[in-house]
Amino acid sequence: MTRHYFRWTLTLLLCICWHGSILAVTLSGFVFEESTALSDVEVMLVNTDNGVIENRDYTNKKGAFQFAVEPGTYDVGAFKFDYTTSWNRGIVVQQESTSIEIILEPAVFSEESPSSTDDCE
Repeated sequence: MTRHYFRWTLTLLLCICWHGSILAVTLSGFVFEESTALSDVEVMLVNTDNGVIENRDYTNKKGAFQFAVEPGTYDVGAFKFDYTTSWNRGIVVQQESTSIEIILEPAVFSEESPSSTDDCE
């Protein structure tokens, strides 16, 4: 009886460790404007297999973010007011952790003069 209990416990622990090692990968990276790290950028992780938003987070003071993920293919979007939106699509994460860089550019706004056909006076 004790021998069977020991085997069962050992088998269960091995399964948990094996399963945990599959899930223990990260998708991480940094967000920059040119070479300057950007903090407080919202980063969105989307699973491309099902289109589900897996996670959202904000970059730290060094512009870094990190998600714990299962192996798969992901899209990562970065959003910050006064900056253009950036998407890195089709990022494949396998059995090892993956790191990416995202570059945001300042948004450009233009003030065009009203059209001569504009009805508003």
